[in-house]
Amino acid sequence: MSRLSMMVALAVAASPAVAHVIPGPCGTDEHIQCAIYDQNEVYEVATASGKAAMIQLEPGEFIEDKGAGMGDGKAWDAGSNKNWILIKPTQVRPDTNLMIATNRRTYTFSLVTAKRGQPTTWVLRFDYPDTRAKEAADAAKKRTLADSIGKSASALSLHRNDAYSKRGDDALAPTAVWDDGLFTYFRYATGRDLPRIFTILPDGAEALANYHMDGDTVVVHEVSSQFVIRLGNSVMGIRNDGYSPDGMYNAGGSTVPGMVRITKEQGK
Repeated sequence: MSRLSMMVALAVAASPAVAHVIPGPCGTDEHIQCAIYDQNEVYEVATASGKAAMIQLEPGEFIEDKGAGMGDGKAWDAGSNKNWILIKPTQVRPDTNLMIATNRRTYTFSLVTAKRGQPTTWVLRFDYPDTRAKEAADAAKKRTLADSIGKSASALSLHRNDAYSKRGDDALAPTAVWDDGLFTYFRYATGRDLPRIFTILPDGAEALANYHMDGDTVVVHEVSSQFVIRLGNSVMGIRNDGYSPDGMYNAGGSTVPGMVRITKEQGK
């Protein structure tokens, strides 16, 4: 053997073999195949005369306009819609390659004639590590947010203010009043008609408070120094004795003549 022939032989022997990814069965049927997506891999699609194959991509993924190219297009029937492409060989030796570009990824396929005993590909689907990683990150963010909200709620409960006084028609008196620094809670643990609750603005005007119901409790979406409760011609004033514009809690209780301190679960 000449030196040149030997060098060529060694070079061929040292060249790595082309290794395509051969998808495996997703479940019990070997014709329904799955593979893990990697943009640097070539995926083998095993076909046979008279058999169609569908390549199915991720939901929400779609093939770009002119985003599919085939080496030997004359040997295949092909069609696509949104996130799938359907291919079927029309010639005896149709082996070629297929490139797909989508709004999210690029794919490379080797379309080959199935070897003896090799299952043909009827459907090829992918598992997407990047999507799973994003879903895991989103779930972690949601858990962190939920934990943060829970901690905030716990912190607010530690600063519960029960220092409220009332004056007016006792028929409108709530069973209990308190706030957590964010919302004000008016509990009515009776079957009475619920009154309307107004907050007193800095200029003395009344504004109907925004609220929602939580069981037997009216949850007003603010903390105010004063509220007015009205039902028909009946009126009751509610004063927040723990309120201060600078956020400091006033633990001194009621100091205004005519005001009666509302204690926990007091309804009369």
